[in-house]
Amino acid sequence: MPIPQETIESIRDRADIVEVVSRYLELRRSGRNFRALCPFHEEKTPSFFVSPERQTFHCFGCGTGGNVFSFVMEMEGISFPEAVRSLGRQYGVEVVTRAIPESERTKNEALYEANAFAATWYRRALLDRKTGEGSRKYLLERGITEASWEAFSVGYAPEGWDALFRACRKQGLSIEMLREAGLIATREGKTGYYDYFRNRLIFPIFSLSGRVIAFGARGLDPRTEPKYLNSPESPIFAKRQTLYGLNLAREAIREQRQVLIVEGYTDCISLHQIGLRHTVASCGTAITPLHAQALRRVTRQAVLIPDGDEAGENAALSAGIILLAAGLDVQVIRLEPGSDPDAAARRLGAEKFQKLIAGGMAYFEYFSYIMKDRVFSPLDREAIVKRMLAGLEPQGDRLRREMIIQELARVLSVDADSLRAQVSRTWSRVPSGEDRRNSSGEDRRVKREKLVLRLMQENHPEVDTAKDMLDTEDFSQESCREYYKLLDFAWEKNIDLKSIDFQRKAEEAGLEAVAAEIALITIPPGNFARLLKDTIKRIKELKIRDELDVLQEKLKKLPADSEDALAVVEYRRKLKQALSEL
Repeated sequence: MPIPQETIESIRDRADIVEVVSRYLELRRSGRNFRALCPFHEEKTPSFFVSPERQTFHCFGCGTGGNVFSFVMEMEGISFPEAVRSLGRQYGVEVVTRAIPESERTKNEALYEANAFAATWYRRALLDRKTGEGSRKYLLERGITEASWEAFSVGYAPEGWDALFRACRKQGLSIEMLREAGLIATREGKTGYYDYFRNRLIFPIFSLSGRVIAFGARGLDPRTEPKYLNSPESPIFAKRQTLYGLNLAREAIREQRQVLIVEGYTDCISLHQIGLRHTVASCGTAITPLHAQALRRVTRQAVLIPDGDEAGENAALSAGIILLAAGLDVQVIRLEPGSDPDAAARRLGAEKFQKLIAGGMAYFEYFSYIMKDRVFSPLDREAIVKRMLAGLEPQGDRLRREMIIQELARVLSVDADSLRAQVSRTWSRVPSGEDRRNSSGEDRRVKREKLVLRLMQENHPEVDTAKDMLDTEDFSQESCREYYKLLDFAWEKNIDLKSIDFQRKAEEAGLEAVAAEIALITIPPGNFARLLKDTIKRIKELKIRDELDVLQEKLKKLPADSEDALAVVEYRRKLKQALSEL
């Protein structure tokens, strides 16, 4: 049976959309609404709006919109029931659930369930008096406290080939989902399966809503290769857009207006331990534009804290360009040679590490320092520059990109044109992505149609008169026609257009995005009746003119004396008369 409607309404009543969205994005007040950079497409100017009055959101750049449930669904890539349960947990509303038959579950839900079970199983193994003794000893020797084990849900994958696999099968989890989640692998040349992680510390990787999407693991045997191992990518996990610890760090990042970026899991945990809770880590991969976009939504300043070796410095040089190109102010902390953030945090403690951050170098100051401090061969120098320029994407901000190129040219003492040429060559080898939807080119007719739909939702006596002036065929866009039908239905049934009942009807009709967009349209000041009447008149005028244009093209293809041509001429005459009578 579905989730009871009263449960959904109870969650909707408690889950303020501004509060929910602000956990993911940096919202700024804009009149009666809030705005932010859209999380669903790349943009320079914020076009994502949230209406606290109507509890809706809409992006005027890509068209995505809806209510608090659809926002969580889009952000987390989860189904409606999952979004309801997630918000229910956050707002203390119990959602009555049942065991879902395999045939009814989505693949994502099954993957989440498999990962959740595995995380709990690894956690129990760590805490088991005998099984987890060695792993607990290692953590304590590294200075990672039991409180941190709890906060980050650290676990342990025991030695042995298939202990987790057997536990998962006993739980009824499918082999297909266990393989896709990267928890098991097929035995080479043999039948059967073995655990992907064995004799490793386990660091669960969480989505922003706090669900386990993958695992990072560190080998405890010095002979184990590779030392660090991540879950393979899956429908719910992509390394290029996931940052370890962001689910825990998000609020602190907003408070501090700054994010600290480290490389390893223990680096991240150690910095959280000394109170630097605005720390995240890349999941065993280089910083990507998608990482940068995720951070840009919550802060404007990034501080890179790389390992104190050449590999760390090179990674910081590449990451810094990507973060700068995304619009972040970038600083870099230079640690002692051979050190890393984990060791530095344990050695320095909170107060001294804070001073280290305060004395960070601006990115190009750091870049200049590295280029002077190290001896590069011509080939090494060229490779570093190419890797840095690869971080400049064609769809990025042109002015920001030009400033970065100018700074690089200054530090490298090379001609900026040569760097621009290199960037162009890089782009020419990369297939361009599909163009994003952009509403800036939306024609005037559609804008007026949406304005009139907004006006028709006001409690004004002139609206009743206007109902007789409009027809669904006056709207050029299918979504506007369907929304007007919805309004007509609500008027007939006496449904309050600002009520939850109307929102529910919009959702049932698949019009929640349209409803969110229209709700965020600001009504121009002035005489309401005149504005409504003039807007309707203009819509009808544009409709007739569009029809006249079509008829004109049709006439060009017809013989002048044919019956079809005469019929078109007569119809055109009637349209012109109707136009003059508006």
